Amino acid sequence: MMKKVGLFSFAAALVLGGVGAWSESVTGVVKDASGTPLRGVMVSAIDEDFHGGFRKSISVLSAADGTFTIDGLASKAFNIRGRFIGLEDNTLEGIKAGSSQSTSVTLNMEPAKDINLQRRADNLLGLLKFDSNEDKENFKMFCAYCHQVGTLGFRSPEEPVDWTTMVTRMDGFGGLYEHLQGSIVSRLLDAYSDEAVEKWPEYAGPPEPEDSILDSRITEWDVGARTNTEGPLGNDTTKYRQPFPAFIHDIEVGKNGLVYAIDPKNDAVIELDTKTDDMTWYIMPTFATVDEKANPRSGIHSIEADADGNMWLTMPSVGKMGKFDVTTKEFVIMSSGPAPAPRGGNPHTLRVDHNTGYIWYTDTGREVYSLSPNPPYDVKEYKLLSADQAVGGGRGESRGRTPYGIDIAPNGMVWYAKLNGNRIGRIDPSVEDGDIKEWNPPFRGPRRLQVDAEGMIWVPAWGTGVIGRFNPETEKWKIYDMPDASNRLPYALNINRKTGAVWITGTGSDTLIHLDPKSGHFTEYRLPSQVTFMREIEIDDDGNIWTSNSQAPPRHSERGLASIIKLEPGI
Repeated sequence: MMKKVGLFSFAAALVLGGVGAWSESVTGVVKDASGTPLRGVMVSAIDEDFHGGFRKSISVLSAADGTFTIDGLASKAFNIRGRFIGLEDNTLEGIKAGSSQSTSVTLNMEPAKDINLQRRADNLLGLLKFDSNEDKENFKMFCAYCHQVGTLGFRSPEEPVDWTTMVTRMDGFGGLYEHLQGSIVSRLLDAYSDEAVEKWPEYAGPPEPEDSILDSRITEWDVGARTNTEGPLGNDTTKYRQPFPAFIHDIEVGKNGLVYAIDPKNDAVIELDTKTDDMTWYIMPTFATVDEKANPRSGIHSIEADADGNMWLTMPSVGKMGKFDVTTKEFVIMSSGPAPAPRGGNPHTLRVDHNTGYIWYTDTGREVYSLSPNPPYDVKEYKLLSADQAVGGGRGESRGRTPYGIDIAPNGMVWYAKLNGNRIGRIDPSVEDGDIKEWNPPFRGPRRLQVDAEGMIWVPAWGTGVIGRFNPETEKWKIYDMPDASNRLPYALNINRKTGAVWITGTGSDTLIHLDPKSGHFTEYRLPSQVTFMREIEIDDDGNIWTSNSQAPPRHSERGLASIIKLEPGI
């Protein structure tokens, strides 16, 4: 049931040159073509030679008078880029931080030559026409969960293109309504073909950034590379060199400036030291050595820290759970199914109950489970409710149940979401059978939910594009309509339990979004890279927001790479 695996690590010794003093800065002003200062332009100091081929950027917004300061830089050359939707990017190369040239940088911004190249995916999704809101929600539920719809990479796959073959082989195609299966290819071509692009309506871009976010700062670390001539990673790590292609699904903020990311493509846990920028891959074992009948790849998916800072993992491809010891760098592998099962089903999202130490996780093909954190790592299964047992008021189940998001309330109750089952549910661990209860929400597609300090359940509605707050005592919902809700794709959210602030992935808009629960006001923080697809949000002890670009395939992203992202909100 449990197997301890020796260390399989690939320590990529990638050290940023000049790390010794990150005390330099670049200051300047942003102006339009007439010389008028520009407010709210994102200015990025980009290290194109970070870790010998990787890329790191630090971005701020220009103030009302057009001025900007990017501090905390190494004493080396950076490319300084200005970016604003509706204006052409302007990049000044080789500006050395701390030198005389870095104290009076001027970025002159010209009108965009082709603003269609800057359209966000929320706008592009709005160009795709459906006969009803129900049809559109169905499409969002099953055909938008891997990559942004309508963006350049989506419209321009490798040539030649047989659109019918490509679309019908997509994972979510079978979940579409039958009438959409017959019409979706023509609808996509009507919206995104070269001929359609020429007829697109004028794009004005999103609203200008609010004053409250002008002091924000974003750091982005690229992970992996576009190509790898040496083949996929394996146990013999000595023959592989950085860089290699990577894909990040989830991240977790650890201790002492360490951030951990999951790389399913290479079956790896990635450790980023944000103080030194060292990035290390720890490769999982080949699972044929653990169970010869198992898939040799774990499909490592989600990650959460326990009270000791060690990382717990779900591995759906082999139906197992894992623990990564952050001190010894060793993996411990155990089944995700109750004994004597050698493997479980499809373990997905997990949370750690820091009061008991138990790990709770959803299995998208089955039920919800708890896992003892100590040997023999006992697993308990909680049988969820059938289609006729939910408290009403919302919509019923569709294709499958799909237990998905999960969280632990301050009172110890376990809350979960059924993505396709269209439910949220509660488990009481103090009762043998869990005293399970489920509710239909008044929207479509509850995904990665969270519980706030007061026990309110916050739910992102992937299909409908709203945020729901559920009160367990009154069993009532409050709905927060996101701007342009039908074109929004809130994949995950998180709550700062100290402040009550709600943070949401702007998965289809290249933004992180702050929701003030009292006023209901949404504030967008634009991210520095186009086509940023996010699946999880973490909040550190200082209130900083962490996420990752989890575009699949990564080539759809602006640089074709995954990345780790830190937002310092400035509020």
